[in-house]
Amino acid sequence: MTATPPNEQPTETTYSARGSNYVLRKFFVEEGGVAANPEAVEWHRAVDHGFHGPEPTEEATGHILESMRAVGTRLRAAYTADPVPTAALGADRPVATFCSWNSELTVGPGAGVPAWLISEVTVRPTHARRGLLRRLMTDDLTEAHEAGFPIAALTASEATIYGRFGFGAGTFNTEITVDAHTRLQLKAPTVGSVEMADNQAVARLAPEIFERFHRQTAGSVDRQPKWWGLVSGAWDWHEGKSDPEIRTAVHYDADGRADGYVSYKFLPTQGFEGALKVVDLVCPNWEGRIALWEYLCNLDLVTEVRHAGAPMEDALMWGMVDMSAYTVRKRFERLWLRVLDPVAALSARRYTSHRRLTLSIVDSMGFADGIFTIDTTGDETRVERVGDRPRTQDDLAGKSMPAVELPDGVDVALNVDALGSLYLGAVKASTLYYGGLLRVRDQDALRDIQALMSTPTDPYCISPF
Repeated sequence: MTATPPNEQPTETTYSARGSNYVLRKFFVEEGGVAANPEAVEWHRAVDHGFHGPEPTEEATGHILESMRAVGTRLRAAYTADPVPTAALGADRPVATFCSWNSELTVGPGAGVPAWLISEVTVRPTHARRGLLRRLMTDDLTEAHEAGFPIAALTASEATIYGRFGFGAGTFNTEITVDAHTRLQLKAPTVGSVEMADNQAVARLAPEIFERFHRQTAGSVDRQPKWWGLVSGAWDWHEGKSDPEIRTAVHYDADGRADGYVSYKFLPTQGFEGALKVVDLVCPNWEGRIALWEYLCNLDLVTEVRHAGAPMEDALMWGMVDMSAYTVRKRFERLWLRVLDPVAALSARRYTSHRRLTLSIVDSMGFADGIFTIDTTGDETRVERVGDRPRTQDDLAGKSMPAVELPDGVDVALNVDALGSLYLGAVKASTLYYGGLLRVRDQDALRDIQALMSTPTDPYCISPF
């Protein structure tokens, strides 16, 4: 794949705030690895420092640069243009980092939209409160909007940061533990078979199996090539090294076709016993997923199985004879969604309810702002922008999250971050309404927007980035 997305070139500009001066650059990873990309090397070091990671080795940096180059990642950085004090980090080390790349978000079985994925957002604490994040985010989202991307997405380490930029929590996961002391007892027999597998063979199977999962699972995003090293233990990008403790197993359907896999590792706890940590579990059907869980829980010396990326509503729990052995340790938002083009985004997803509604969308950054109609009463969904919404006092004051007001003739009014949460059905419209995040003409309009945006299943993302 090419290092630079078509029609994109490196850029450089200047920025000043609170008496500090900066150079802002956008650039790409080029051929030649570490030696040919000194700017990207320093960018990667700044990212690791920003997330309190260890100093990356040359080998680890090489793997990361290769993965970013493979998907045409655009790197953004802010550099101080002021004199650097003695012993401080050099001027070639960014004080803020940001990156994005082109991907795809599944919005329903067989349906997807282009998605602009954002990651590695850091600002050095000594350069905070100078608007660097807002400037990098604004530049990046502006490019995404101008390039015609309907939606942007990110996974967040801090949930309080991104709402002001229009991102809403769009998918959720749970962190679970399944007690395996008495092995997994199920109400119905599992389907197919599971075999322990060769890690490298699984790494070759994994992309095709994941693709089948991705195509039919709302909330899924494409994976970068680095995932297959994580699955096999060949390279763990979190730790910056290989992991020889990884084991794998494959599920086969009734015809003997490989249709799912699990990657896991054993964590000793007491004596010879221990817990299993699920690294990656992928199968496009629930029958295969439950069979893989049965395999994990029935391994000798395993007292519990831990999974940090389980779905919100899990068929496994309902299939267990003793569902009290299934414990949810944590519930968290996985994918944050930012609608950039409501017409394209809302037209792409599928609806099970026939309604016609007029929406007022508040977007302080302007990309999705306006009044829109959505009509699902015909053979095809029709979404149109019908006008500007009236300006409010919050708009005139330049607030990043203006209060939502309901204009005349509009059924539903909401902020663009709330639209991101509604988009794939992660939350009911009534929940947002009772939380004060949605305004409606009347209770009929609330019932209509709830019916319109509801989905048959919860969105599910298993690919943090």
